[in-house]
Amino acid sequence: MPLDSSANAGGALSVGGGAGHGVGGNGGGTEVTGSTGGSGGAAGTTGLLGFGGIGGRGGLTGSGGVPRTGGIADVGSGGMVPAGGMLGSGGTGGAAGTTASVPAFGMSCKTNDDCPSDSTCCNGSSEGCDGTRLPTGDGTNPGELVVSADGLTVNDTITGLVWQRDGSGTRAGCTTDPSNLACTWAEAKAYCASLTLAGVSGWRLPAMVELETIVDPAMADPAIDATAFPDTTKDFYWTSSPIGFANNDLADMVVAVEFSSGSASWVMVESATVRGTVKALERVRCVVGSRCYPTSRFVASSSGLVTDTLTKLVWQQQASTKPMIWQDASTYCAASGTGFRLPTLKELESIVDLTVISEPTINQASFPNTPGQGFWTSSPYVPPVSPPDTEAWSVLFSGGVPQRYSETWGYVWARCVRQGAR
Repeated sequence: MPLDSSANAGGALSVGGGAGHGVGGNGGGTEVTGSTGGSGGAAGTTGLLGFGGIGGRGGLTGSGGVPRTGGIADVGSGGMVPAGGMLGSGGTGGAAGTTASVPAFGMSCKTNDDCPSDSTCCNGSSEGCDGTRLPTGDGTNPGELVVSADGLTVNDTITGLVWQRDGSGTRAGCTTDPSNLACTWAEAKAYCASLTLAGVSGWRLPAMVELETIVDPAMADPAIDATAFPDTTKDFYWTSSPIGFANNDLADMVVAVEFSSGSASWVMVESATVRGTVKALERVRCVVGSRCYPTSRFVASSSGLVTDTLTKLVWQQQASTKPMIWQDASTYCAASGTGFRLPTLKELESIVDLTVISEPTINQASFPNTPGQGFWTSSPYVPPVSPPDTEAWSVLFSGGVPQRYSETWGYVWARCVRQGAR
């Protein structure tokens, strides 16, 4: 696809008209094992019965005891009970057992010891580990984004990522821009690496799929939850994701996400002009957090389906046999089997693989024969200014960026999905 030749210092250079929006995460809580019962109660009149454990025994009945006056029997600990005496009662319930946490794919981690044996603790600084759990639907789920008490960070309780809340302030070390508001890609990476917020270090630039998780396609100007992130501008924000193609024309290109409508573009990090080398300047929002990433994320079945063990989504292995308009794609998925539908934008973005060095940008072993073209999502495009026609988001699998097409005249491919067992 031809590149836009109008590259300015600080502008985003788009490829193929790649406009798009973010991905988000299908979340989930901590998986746990069943509770362990307490120990059995002690024998006797007040023996304790553990919850789920072994019940305490009543006292043993003695033989030949002599009744007291009034007929009230003495009860010994396992001793004799005179005739007419009372049988020791069963024990009362003991304390409940403790609940043990079991780590699961997508859960936050510090080291590999925090994760299941068939996963590794990593983050989006490695492009092979940029996927996360996803929220339900297009935006963020209620209670998903939690602002810290000091107002400096935002914790995404589904993806496990913690974000720098400020999206528009000055950035130390970003001196190419005289205002220090935007950074070159190199300056942006250095800024995040040196950042400390609320005593937390280890910040970095987010990968494309990570940054897309906080885009809200139902919003515009900016396309993000403005309560959680009140200072987000409508500009492009850097990601750490370079284009992996073995193509000299794309050797120095990185994805940037634009928060006016949620589109994304490939940005030339620096370009040669008649005036000399020009370096692109974009905004920066840093992130911190790692997750337990499955060693074998995609598992194909003989029935032509692929299960994503990270997001718990089940995908059709093969794409549709031809491109189609949006309504036909929606009907096609509904007829593909129980629960199948068009994926949301965040769901479809979750299977983009920017480590692939040739088109299409997807795991080609798990999803063979995928065209390196656009694929429909169920997510409607909500523009800053109403377009002449209703549009929906798609994802371009020759670079992974979102695009929008007319629902009535845009012919795009389809790959259907359904929710698997959580």
